[in-house]
Amino acid sequence: MHFEYARCLRPCYGEVVCGDGTFIKQMEHGVLVGILDVLGHGPEAHELARLCEQWLEENSSEDLEWMLKSLHEHIRGSRGTAITMAFLGDDGNAQCITIGNTVMRKLGKDCFTFPAQAGTLGIILRSIRIETFNFKSDDVFVLATDGIQEHIAADDILLERRNSLNQMVANLLSRFGKLYDDATCLAIKCTL
Repeated sequence: MHFEYARCLRPCYGEVVCGDGTFIKQMEHGVLVGILDVLGHGPEAHELARLCEQWLEENSSEDLEWMLKSLHEHIRGSRGTAITMAFLGDDGNAQCITIGNTVMRKLGKDCFTFPAQAGTLGIILRSIRIETFNFKSDDVFVLATDGIQEHIAADDILLERRNSLNQMVANLLSRFGKLYDDATCLAIKCTL
């Protein structure tokens, strides 16, 4: 399976750097993707987001639970971050974890939003619940931080499927981004 992706982010109004982050890494049996939203904004949030991205790049694994627990320990005592991580396997099997107020939506024949778990990486991490699911070619996944409105009508997101992934994330950020928060959107499309 082949994975295409696009991302778009912008800082909170009045800031010059963004405290959100994304990561995408092609692995041996699929792709590892994620989005994170460090608490607050400005330079400190930006630095922690870059630290998390670097750690995720250097420690990438198909074992999402290990990655989440290890990153939690790595940034323990920091301001913390919300995070969504997913592994999309070449065989159409996948796993997802969402901690805090980031979100992942699946757009395809069946559309749904993955449930989030309470917690903040680096501050408090309770039990971890991994969601497993299947996906098909042409399914699209949209990940967003809370700088994008949470309750977007499914029809509004589905309308964006006709656009390129770059246009999709730019439109979602432009139409539904909150001015007074960092905002990030990441889209992944699976093709044969």
